[in-house]
Amino acid sequence: MKKARIVALAVIMTVLLARSVHAASVQLRFSQAGPRTSTWNQGAEKFASIVRERTGSKFSITVFPSDELSGGDQAAGIGLLQTGVTDIHLQDALVWSSVAKKSIVPCFPWLLPTYEDVDKYMRGSGGNALKQVLNEAGVVCLAIGENGYRQVVNNRNPIRKPEDMKGLRVRVPGSDVHVDLLKHIGAEPLTMNQSEVYSSLQKGAIDACENTLDLLFTQGTLTAVKYISLWNYSYDPIYLSVSRKLWDTLNDGERAVFQFAAEEAMAYQIQVAREKDDALRKSLYTFPVEIVASLTPEELGEFKKKVQRVYEDNQAEFGELFRQFGYVVN
Repeated sequence: MKKARIVALAVIMTVLLARSVHAASVQLRFSQAGPRTSTWNQGAEKFASIVRERTGSKFSITVFPSDELSGGDQAAGIGLLQTGVTDIHLQDALVWSSVAKKSIVPCFPWLLPTYEDVDKYMRGSGGNALKQVLNEAGVVCLAIGENGYRQVVNNRNPIRKPEDMKGLRVRVPGSDVHVDLLKHIGAEPLTMNQSEVYSSLQKGAIDACENTLDLLFTQGTLTAVKYISLWNYSYDPIYLSVSRKLWDTLNDGERAVFQFAAEEAMAYQIQVAREKDDALRKSLYTFPVEIVASLTPEELGEFKKKVQRVYEDNQAEFGELFRQFGYVVN
């Protein structure tokens, strides 16, 4: 009877201890820039789930979409991660480049024109070099996901060759690389808030814009344009990083869990992002737009000649990273 009481007491103490540990779980905040319906959010939730499962709920991670914690200011969202106000963060290369310039290298024109190129370099030397770029900015980059390829839509004419873009007023993100490359092609790049793009297209203030298919769909842009060219001119990765402040509190086992969770979550995010991109390409035919489904190697070659200057102008600063992606400036 005494032995039975001891066993029962041990069971009770174990349950109470487990409850106590669960109640005192470490609360972490994961900020990501995509909407709640995005593949970004799916990847973030996957990360949170794996960490919770593999640490016995020691860490409880809440995902905040659309950079809610920084009031929608994406650059400020990076700042919150750098200072440790937020613990985990997911943001794309275009925004990160305002803080760590070299993080934009995979977005250079036709550097990674196919998914085969993306997988070869982002999973190899190129991806490793990019993680180090972010680490030097004061965070710990654990894995890289995918925002996808940026395509061009417009209201003037189909785009198959550089001459088709001469004088075209194109809204671009606030990136010197994208501004310069479109100038070399002959277009007139303009920067403006994304919220102004739809009405600007309707009013004729701009002729064109470029973005991922996901955003062209979700922001309704395809209802305000006549032509789309699927030219895969710029690939945009997303970086999953944790704050240095958080990383320094983790033991080796916990770091291994976070690393594993990040890699698994981004592999999953890439999978669902590509499935979604494929579905969206098929859905394009439900819109009254003229579609250039791809460029021929000859057409692509003409564009590459025009943008060669962008690589030459950035050789001094980015040359070593270009080589990590298999590109050598002649």
